[in-house]
Amino acid sequence: MSKLKGRTLRADEADELLKNWAIPDVAPDESSFGNRSTAYGTPLSELYKKELEEEMPADEPQEPELPSLTMVELERIRQDAYEEGLKQGHEQGYIDGFEKGVGEGKEAGYKEGVELGKTQGHEEVKPLVEEQLTSLKSILESLTTPLNKVDEQAEKQLVQLASMLAEAVIYQEVKTSPDVILHTLKQSIDSLNAEQEKVRIHLHPDDLALIKESYGEQTIADNNWQLVAEPTLERGGCEVKTAQSSLDMTLKTRVKETLDSFLHNSGI
Repeated sequence: MSKLKGRTLRADEADELLKNWAIPDVAPDESSFGNRSTAYGTPLSELYKKELEEEMPADEPQEPELPSLTMVELERIRQDAYEEGLKQGHEQGYIDGFEKGVGEGKEAGYKEGVELGKTQGHEEVKPLVEEQLTSLKSILESLTTPLNKVDEQAEKQLVQLASMLAEAVIYQEVKTSPDVILHTLKQSIDSLNAEQEKVRIHLHPDDLALIKESYGEQTIADNNWQLVAEPTLERGGCEVKTAQSSLDMTLKTRVKETLDSFLHNSGI
């Protein structure tokens, strides 16, 4: 050691020195504690023992040793577990299948019951419905008959009203235009086509005077017309007769024929 004092150590010398260096014992000597104690009265020797106990590692609990199993035992355990799982699966599958079957059965039964109820209901109600329809048909027919009669009566009344209105309009026209009789007479003679025959013309006295004034005595004689005054006839109309035929050209007849033709063409 004295050789090393005062100079720098080489690396090999330092390694050698560390190898031979003894680690000093730093553990306290219990004999040096004597009867000394801490400020709280705890003996130093007792305190030292307590520190040593705390520093010592606690005994770790030992794991239980597992028993060694043979291949036969392992296979038996596996088979038991498989059978137990299979049994539980069967039981759970049965429960699930049963519940599902019950649900499907209820649904099918409900649908079948509804259809059966509808069919039975229709069969039971059908006679009642037919009876009610028959009664309703009779009621409607009984209501229709009076309506048809009313329609016929209303139609006749409308025709009569139209005829009266037409006559009123024509009569008013005759009063304001006396020349109507001239057109009526010409139409009558043309329709008969009796130029060589003797023609008797019945008309209202006022119209007779108008015809004489319009045609003159000579023309009337040349046409073989015999004018006959008929006070019962309305003005504007006449009755023309020959030995072979006759023609009613009174206003009432002409209005009726015109309305009948109109109603027939209108489908009334």
